[in-house]
Amino acid sequence: MNDGPHLTVFEEHRDRLFAVAYRMTGSVADADDLCQEAWLRWSEVELATVRQPEAFLVSTMTRLSIDRLRSASHRREIYVGPYLPEPLMTEPPAESDPERAAELADSLTYAFLVLMDELAPAERAVFLLHDVFGYPFNEIGDAVDRSPDAVRQMASRTRRKLDAERVELSRFDESAEQDVMASLVGAIAAGDVEGLMALLAPDIVQLDDGGPSRRAARRPIIGPNRVARLWVNLAKRVQPDWTMEFARVNGSPGLVFGDAEGPFMVIAIEFGPDRLIRRIHAQLNPEKLVHLR
Repeated sequence: MNDGPHLTVFEEHRDRLFAVAYRMTGSVADADDLCQEAWLRWSEVELATVRQPEAFLVSTMTRLSIDRLRSASHRREIYVGPYLPEPLMTEPPAESDPERAAELADSLTYAFLVLMDELAPAERAVFLLHDVFGYPFNEIGDAVDRSPDAVRQMASRTRRKLDAERVELSRFDESAEQDVMASLVGAIAAGDVEGLMALLAPDIVQLDDGGPSRRAARRPIIGPNRVARLWVNLAKRVQPDWTMEFARVNGSPGLVFGDAEGPFMVIAIEFGPDRLIRRIHAQLNPEKLVHLR
């Protein structure tokens, strides 16, 4: 096997392949595994027979991701509590193309990926490839073994379904987000329930993923009073060796809590149009934080 030409082409598209796989599976570990599997398949292909390497590779990754989702369906059905993606540390949208970068960042948010998790694997693939990455329906049809017309209809149905369930979230400039995050942490540390509630939207929802081994809320925590009191009570349990860092988590402002063994909780914060915190997603499952240690 001649790795040179194959590897050059593959590396050119690796970021896009990872982006597709992560949004499909919600797992950094799975996305890495699938990139490796896609490379093994690509390395055996006769390059002269491939007219569009990107289309070929994305199609391969899409099929691999769909297979991975189908094989994991039972595991998700019996999962304890909310099922959230593995956190992905990101950077602010690039200035070179802020509109496109912000669009891609929006498709990384926990709110978006939680919606994706409610779709069937093929629906998820069609919506992501067309509405997020902009691939034409004929290429998507090849990836999911459907006709372009069937794919177009699936995309339309999926779009309507998501629009009916989507919660309006907004971004604002990074310095303003940092100010709110600083106020949030300050209110939690001071035990200021009223001050904390003032930062939370009336319809705020917090989802915690503790998996089978970590203590966490098994149901959504709804409303400013419940969310604020939860955080104030958690602050009373802080241990001397705990650390906290501000970070960007899945394109949103977030917090990473750690101890001597590494991160044990990652928080992603999402805002409503009124600049109040509307969604909090907390990942505590140790198995979903391994890649951060």
